[in-house]
Amino acid sequence: MIDRTPYRRRLATPASDALRAGRDRWLISYADLMTLLFACFTTAYAAAQVSAAPEPAPPAPVPSLEIVRFEEDTPGKTGIRALVEPVVVAAIADADIEIVEDRRGLVVSLPESATFSTGSAALTENAQMFLASLAGALVATDTELRIEGHTDDVPLSGGRYGTNWELSTARASAVVLFLVRGASFAPERLSAAGYGEFHPRVPNDTPAHRARNRRVDVVVSEREQGARK
Repeated sequence: MIDRTPYRRRLATPASDALRAGRDRWLISYADLMTLLFACFTTAYAAAQVSAAPEPAPPAPVPSLEIVRFEEDTPGKTGIRALVEPVVVAAIADADIEIVEDRRGLVVSLPESATFSTGSAALTENAQMFLASLAGALVATDTELRIEGHTDDVPLSGGRYGTNWELSTARASAVVLFLVRGASFAPERLSAAGYGEFHPRVPNDTPAHRARNRRVDVVVSEREQGARK
């Protein structure tokens, strides 16, 4: 008897379906393999991103205080240093202030970064607070203060002051005026001078050295005998 079942229906038999399912089982394992590889690549990428993250910047260095001790045979200056040093130590967290001793006397050196804006002769608020404390420590002593302005060797470009001479002199004068008006320091015990770039502390050969040369020095010395009353 002739089987008149359509050709397509004869192919879709239970036996053929089982055979096809057996042949397609590899797809399950293949899918599991792809999932595993995707997870491995994702983990590796995340680890690479973490390792490539930039390291945090190191903390900013704490400003240092440079103190050159006096010789033993200068008891008068040692007494002045004992008055000035605590004032500087109290301010050292805000500015890199240095104390040195040379032939002029005790020199308290204030960097530009702590006293003035670039190209300006207007004292910052922190500088005024420090100068008021310094004047308070010295007001009862028999000393005089010579304020010296210094710059680096970079010519000024624009702004109020045309030369480093003018800027350094204006800054020294600004400190003197504040000590007189804001700290009630006797004007006869004060003097001011501007040296521009011609009295550098270190050579003007690097940005760091130029920054050290941009400063105002407060020179504390014993008053001359003829100036005492």
